[in-house]
Amino acid sequence: MFKQILLGTALAFFISPALADGPNYNFIDIGYQEAELDGDLAGFSVDGDGYGIRGSFEVGENWFVAVAYSSIGFDFGVDLDQIAVGGGYHFGMSERTDFFATLSYLNAKASARGFESVDEDGYGVALGIRSMLTDSFELNGSIGYADLGDGADGTSFNAGALYSFTENFAIGFDIGVDEDVTLYGIGARFYFGS
Repeated sequence: MFKQILLGTALAFFISPALADGPNYNFIDIGYQEAELDGDLAGFSVDGDGYGIRGSFEVGENWFVAVAYSSIGFDFGVDLDQIAVGGGYHFGMSERTDFFATLSYLNAKASARGFESVDEDGYGVALGIRSMLTDSFELNGSIGYADLGDGADGTSFNAGALYSFTENFAIGFDIGVDEDVTLYGIGARFYFGS
């Protein structure tokens, strides 16, 4: 069961696009997350919630680095901590739509009282699109693949929306799904730089 928790939440976790309004790829996100594991994993439903923080930092005209940390506590005392560190490339498909690709190092650790913890390293790749429907409203979507070793690999899909109240503040939500896990998130984004 730990392997499915690690893989499913890692897939949804790392593919959330590190993108910002217009050319600004400099931001920090802080958010709340809920995770629902497929009932087939252990014969019953397992849910969890927690928090996440991630940032994106522009390092060139079309390049950015991204870091993220997430901590989710599941039913029955199971805890999951995840880290993603990577980078990406983006280019404009039109005036309001970007294509992006990311490559990330992933680390996921699951633990439960009375059991040995599971700690896995791996990588993730993602491809996606971000589109500004208006100057303040963004929709994005992506497909990702993660491999955490020992047969824990798979594909996930992510979609999200952001609404910018000012040039420096937005709120948003996203959903990530794979074969075993659905991850919901809501949070605030703080932009800096230009």
